[in-house]
Amino acid sequence: MGGNMKKTLIRNGYLIDPGSRLEGFYDLLIENNKIERIEKDIKYSKNVNIIDGKNKYIVPGFIDLQVNPGNSIEYISDILPFCGITTPLVMPCNVLGKPFLTYYEGLENMLKSCEGLRVNIANAISIEPPDTGGHETYMQLAVDMDSIEERVLELIQLGVTAVGEVVLPLGGLAHISSDMSREFLDRLLDVTEKYDMPILLHTGAGINGIKEAVEVSKGRRLHICHIGSTCSQDNIHEAITLISRNENITSDTHLSEVAGSNSKESKLVIDYYNKGEVVNIDKDTLKITTVRNLETANPPYYYNKVNLFENNITCALSERINAIESDDLGDGIRARILLKNFFRLVNSTEMEHIKVKFIKKLVKKLTYNPAQILNIDRGILKEGSYADIVLLDLENEKVDTVLVNGEIVLDNGKLTDNKPGKRIEFKSK
Repeated sequence: MGGNMKKTLIRNGYLIDPGSRLEGFYDLLIENNKIERIEKDIKYSKNVNIIDGKNKYIVPGFIDLQVNPGNSIEYISDILPFCGITTPLVMPCNVLGKPFLTYYEGLENMLKSCEGLRVNIANAISIEPPDTGGHETYMQLAVDMDSIEERVLELIQLGVTAVGEVVLPLGGLAHISSDMSREFLDRLLDVTEKYDMPILLHTGAGINGIKEAVEVSKGRRLHICHIGSTCSQDNIHEAITLISRNENITSDTHLSEVAGSNSKESKLVIDYYNKGEVVNIDKDTLKITTVRNLETANPPYYYNKVNLFENNITCALSERINAIESDDLGDGIRARILLKNFFRLVNSTEMEHIKVKFIKKLVKKLTYNPAQILNIDRGILKEGSYADIVLLDLENEKVDTVLVNGEIVLDNGKLTDNKPGKRIEFKSK
């Protein structure tokens, strides 16, 4: 694609876009970073780059509502295209064993590192109670009650996409400890509602945390993270019903068999380690080995919860759960597991029309819905929209080709040298 005008034509693929409700065999003409035309049969000239989508499904690029940086934002950005993810919402967590802000030497340096990568980067920064303990990164993000509004305004000025993942042990065990969760959440919601800032919350283990979050929200907008994992030992259907009764509350789920953390100080990691149930997973082979010594083992630390996978599948297929996220810990493992389970759910039937229904249901939770939750202009394929596009190969259960802002970052399963990713900034509705 030479010259100032970059044109690419995707042909012969089957388009499924839940956001625009467009479905069928369509061609997509891309000019520079946006979709110029979507038509049945677009005529083209010799200077157009052709992508053959034969036997592929064309969908918007996935928006992952929770990716932790783990081995650094730069590192995970090279893995995510293989999983169809073109815009991760990067959460604060430990990076290579160091607290988030320590590793990047401050928030502004971290945000600068999010430009010019293989994927777009949306950022969420947590705001935690002043008595926070038990997790190095979250302790750095603690503020006094009277400083919440000042902190939110600072994040808005810096272009941070959302507040999150706020971790509050409302109903039980969480990655942090605090005695002022309810009061803190109430004040925080007042501020995020005032400035129309998306806020994502992890309530702590158990359905009681979700109940308390709903009570405190009082109709204010709130997103509750990964309820399938949160309610692994409670009635997931009760949790889904509770959330669905409150129209300003959205929610998401993992699509994985494992939960995990990058912090050996995490109370959940310590609890499962004492049960002999913490494992490491090889990022290339996905082979599992039990952690025998937590002090010498390298993060991430993975563990399974009772009913975790069953709950996640229930949530993924439920109309009442809005989004699917990987909660990847920065090594690409849970993003790969999400994609593996996506394909296995879709291919669980031989009936083509049911495959298409499954694709539409799951893709909507990975594209249009998370874009609406974050209020970002991604997750849809229509004329004039940003060309974040994924070609799915269902037969071989892999992502074939990925475009980010109109440039190919994954070509027939291989990374290119293109790094067109942009930082996705907060925009008030």
